[in-house]
Amino acid sequence: MSSESSKATRTTLLKRGLFLMGAAVGLQGGPAAAAALGAAKTAAPATLTLHGRSWHAQAQGRRAGVLPARGDRLSVFGELSLKPGGKKMGEFYSAYFSHLSPFGAGSHAAAGIEVHTFNLDDGTILGQGSHWGEEGTYAVVGGTGRYSGARGSYVARQRPIELGGDGTADFVFTLAD
Repeated sequence: MSSESSKATRTTLLKRGLFLMGAAVGLQGGPAAAAALGAAKTAAPATLTLHGRSWHAQAQGRRAGVLPARGDRLSVFGELSLKPGGKKMGEFYSAYFSHLSPFGAGSHAAAGIEVHTFNLDDGTILGQGSHWGEEGTYAVVGGTGRYSGARGSYVARQRPIELGGDGTADFVFTLAD
C-alpha cells in the first residue's frame, strides 16, 4: 500500500469518525432540538418600522439650509415612535461624515457615511452605512437589551429641518432571527 492511499484511508476514517461523533452529539438534543434548529433556519425575518419627528441635522458654524460640504461632520437627532405622531418610545442619534462622492453621482455613490444609535424603551439598535439622496440602506451591526445580537438591515428616509425637510424620518428594519 502506498503512502498516498494510506493517507487517503486515514483521512477518510477521521472524517467518518468526526461525522459519527457529531451525529451522536446531535441526537442527544432529541427531536425538540432538531425542530428548533429547523425553525431557526426557516424563520421569516422580523420587520420593525420606526417613525421620527423633530428631526435635526446640525453642524458647528453651519447655518440651516446650507448643504454639507465634503469633510463636514453633522449631528443628526430626533425622537422615535411606532406610528407617526405616536407616543415617544425612543431617541435617535447619528454621527454623519460628508463625502459627496468624489467620483460623482451613481449607483455606488455615497453623500456621507453615518453611524446610527436607536435608543429604545426595550434596548438599543446600532447601525451604519451610507446614502445618496433622501434614502439609504444601512446595516444593523448590533444591539442591547431586547436587540442583543441583532443583525439585519434597514432603509432610512430622513428629512431634517435644517436641510429643507419637514423634520420627519422613517426607518424600516428587516431583522434576522
